[in-house]
Order: sequence, then structure tokens, then C-alpha cells
Amino acid sequence: MKKSVFLTLLTIFVQHVLFSQTWIKKYDIGKYAIANSIIEQYDKGYIFGGSIDHSKYAKIYKTDINGNLQWSKSFGNGQYQMVIRDIDKTIDGGCVFCLDGTKYNISDAYIIKLNSCAEIEWCKVLFTQDNYDLSWRVKQTPEGDFILLGGYFITNPESNLSLFKFNASGELIWQQFYPFENYYNEDQPIDLLVDYDGYLITSTRYAPDTGTLSPQIDRSYFVKTDTAGNKLWDLTFGTENQYYSYPWATNKNSNGKYYHSSTHSPPSGDNPALVWVSHDGTQTGYKDLVQTNNLNFCGMPTITMLHDTSIIFFGGYRINNIFQFQVIRTDTLGNVKDSNFIPYVESDYTSTIKTFDNKFVTVGNEAPNGNFNIVAIKVNSDLEYDSIYTQPFTYDSLCLHPIVSDTVDPNCDNVIVSVDEPFKKPETTQLKVYPNPTNNKVTVELPKYLVVTDNSGNVPVTTIYHQWSSAILQAIDLQGRIVLQQEVENQNVPIRVDISHLPTGIYLFRLLYKGKQVAGSKVIVK
Repeated sequence: MKKSVFLTLLTIFVQHVLFSQTWIKKYDIGKYAIANSIIEQYDKGYIFGGSIDHSKYAKIYKTDINGNLQWSKSFGNGQYQMVIRDIDKTIDGGCVFCLDGTKYNISDAYIIKLNSCAEIEWCKVLFTQDNYDLSWRVKQTPEGDFILLGGYFITNPESNLSLFKFNASGELIWQQFYPFENYYNEDQPIDLLVDYDGYLITSTRYAPDTGTLSPQIDRSYFVKTDTAGNKLWDLTFGTENQYYSYPWATNKNSNGKYYHSSTHSPPSGDNPALVWVSHDGTQTGYKDLVQTNNLNFCGMPTITMLHDTSIIFFGGYRINNIFQFQVIRTDTLGNVKDSNFIPYVESDYTSTIKTFDNKFVTVGNEAPNGNFNIVAIKVNSDLEYDSIYTQPFTYDSLCLHPIVSDTVDPNCDNVIVSVDEPFKKPETTQLKVYPNPTNNKVTVELPKYLVVTDNSGNVPVTTIYHQWSSAILQAIDLQGRIVLQQEVENQNVPIRVDISHLPTGIYLFRLLYKGKQVAGSKVIVK
């Protein structure tokens, strides 16, 4: 009898210890909280961001290495909506995040930089009147600039794939947008990857099969640009073999190959899948991870490299009308090597990071009875739940005072009104030369913005440079000969050019930037 009681008590004790040591955390239970992005901070703790109270406030959370909350910051005043879409750590120990808010308009895209004490350094807003302006991903570059992937409606209500580059102070350097042509329809920005030689955009586009106008099919679409905003290549995945898919997230290995978690939509159902693309934009492979034979939603929203030959996915799929959440490990050909079920049945995992010790933390949302709260779990490289660290760590050491939890209504009144100015005011992109006709000297007014259009590939891209230092001014005669050439600096003042040596005739004055003509004006020399 005593032995039976002892074993029962021992079993209860062991179960309690195991449960208490399993790395599963919940935050803001029942407060309709959602999380969209997580990072590992310099002190081995975690920062994740999302929103709370039906998106009335954007919110970031800071935890220690064991997921225990240290502090949180809420943004807003409860009178408008704000939700954080993505967050990234910065070189100085702070962080940068992008969010969508309705303070100024029906929807605006924000980018906010915090220092190491979680104080706002600067805040910018992408604003166009009566349009939906959306943020999706924000990343810091190795040089200290910032790249924002978003949805921006300028020339076409459906053209919402846009890329913006800011300097370290939050000033806009250039913007890109990708208008629809060739029967493309609708677009959804998905992910952004900062590579050593530029930036890879992942999105979904609806496009017809080759040689047809309809129906519109889900396609994974990728664009690679260099660090200066020149498009290197773009790829609409699966157009030649009718591989219908839409992507979730992107990662890469040290060999430069890009891997994308996606959902493949064959006639028999929707399957979690892996697609991969070479560094030069060549479609190289695809593999369904699970055969579901179910037409309902499924996918692995996060993809993380364990090492060059092993990939970790978090997500779920439906089999026999039962939704199952899993963490899966595959090789780089999509062959499943290991998996483990996640015990939450009403969850949606949105972001995963690999930690300094090759473990994985994923964050998402649990919705018991429709009341959302945030769930975070941590697994080791064997896909087993991680245990709790017992050794002490020092947190927030870059801040000279304790960081306290509070609510801030960010003053982002420095609205970037110039984002759509090149479209509303075409004269800001024009080269002006006067007097015309002339026979002596001319005054040249340089454009405020330089516009470069690249029509190569599947979809054209237009880049608008808000900041530029110098360009090449040329004059060309009717025979195409360059009769005048000089470098001009962008100092916001007119330039005086002596043309008295030119014979009578008609000349094209043009401005070249990065080897491409960005503006021109015809001049008559008497």
C-alpha cells in the first residue's frame, strides 16, 4: 500500500517537473493578442511583436531566454488600429519594426526605429490619401540601411508590391514598384531576404497558364534586386510545368540557393511543399512534403535553415478534416527526415528563429473559444521540446537604466508626402533646359527625383531615387554623337552650361544615372 502511494506521488511529481520544464509559453491570455514576428536579441532573450485588443494597440514583448516576460511596449491610444507586421534587430542593439495603422488614413505603413532602451529614435509613415498602404517586412542591411517590403497603391489599385530603402536616419533613398502587365492580377507581398549582393522579394501573383488569359492561377513570384535598386532577375515559378503554388517564407544556405516554404495546389488537394531557386533566378526544384488530398488550407508558414543540408518547417495541414500542427525537418530536396506534432489545435505559427545554440523558437496565436492569445514554443535540433536554462544571463545590458513597460502614442507626424509626389507632379522628374532657343549659355535644372524603368523579365520594375549625389549630363546631335558631357552634382541649384561652341542645330540634352537615361529635353541652338 505504501509502495503504491509512493509510486503515485512520484509519478505526479515527475509529470509536474516535466511539464514545468517544457518550453511552452502563453502571453496576454484572452486579450485578443496576436504575434507576427520574433527575433533573438543580443542578450539571448527574445523580442516579438504583433497587436492586442483587436489591433487597437501594436505591441512588442521582451522575454528572457526561458520566455519569461521582462517588459512590453504598446503603441497607440486605442482610438485607431495598429498592428506590427515584422521586427528585426539592429546593429546598435535596438530594433526596427514595421506596422500598419489607421491614425492618418484608411491604412498607412509605418517604420519605427527603437534604441537599446526601447525608446523611439525615429518614425516614418508611408501615406497616400484614400489608399491602402501596407507594410510587410523590414530588415536592416549590413551597411546599416533599412529595407521595407510593402504594398503601395500609386498607379494601379491592384499594384501593391513595393520596395523601399531608407538610410540609418530614416530618410527614403529609393522606392520600387512592380506594376501589373501581361494579364497578371492581384498581388500579395510575402517575404524579404537580405543577401550579400542585394534583396530577394517573395510574393504571390495570380497569373494565367502559358498561352491563355484565364483562369488566374496562384503563382510564386520572386524578384532579386541589387543594393542600388537595379533589378537583377525575376521569376514566376511553375509556368512551364503548371506547378501552382503560393509561398509562405524564404531562407537560404551558404551556397546561395534560395528555399521557400509554399503550398502546392494540385488537382487532388493542397500540400505543404518546398520549392528552391538558384542564386541567378533559375527554377531548380520542388517537392511536396505531405500528401493531404484535401482542398482546405494547409502550409508551413515558417522555414529556417538548421544548416546547409537541413531545413526546419513549422505549420500545419488538414487530413481527414482534422487540422494537425507539426514541426518538420527535411533535407534540401524536401525529403522528410523527422517530425513532431505540436499539441495546440487552434493555433497559427507565424515566425520562427534559430537561436545561438541551434534551437528553434516559434511564435504564433492560439484561439480557444475565439479569444486570441500568443503562444511561443521552443524545440531543440531533434524537434523535442526544449528544457529551461538554469544558469543566469544578463539582459538589456546596453541600456543604462531598467526598461519599464508602458504605452506610447508615437508622434509620426513626419509623413513622407514625397512618396507619391513623382506621380502627382511629373515636373519633379523632368530635366529643364532654358532659354530655348539659345546660342550662348543655358541653365539646367535637374530633376528632384530620378526615375529608372526596367522592362526586362516577367514584370517591369520602376525605381524612383529620392537621394542621389551625381549623374552624367550629355548633349547629343541629330547624328547621335555626344558633343557635350559632364558630371553634375545634385545640389538643388540650377547649373550654367556653356554651349557657345556648338554648331546651329537641334540637340538632345539627357541625364544618365547608372548608365540609363532618366530625363531628357530637346534644345535648339541658333
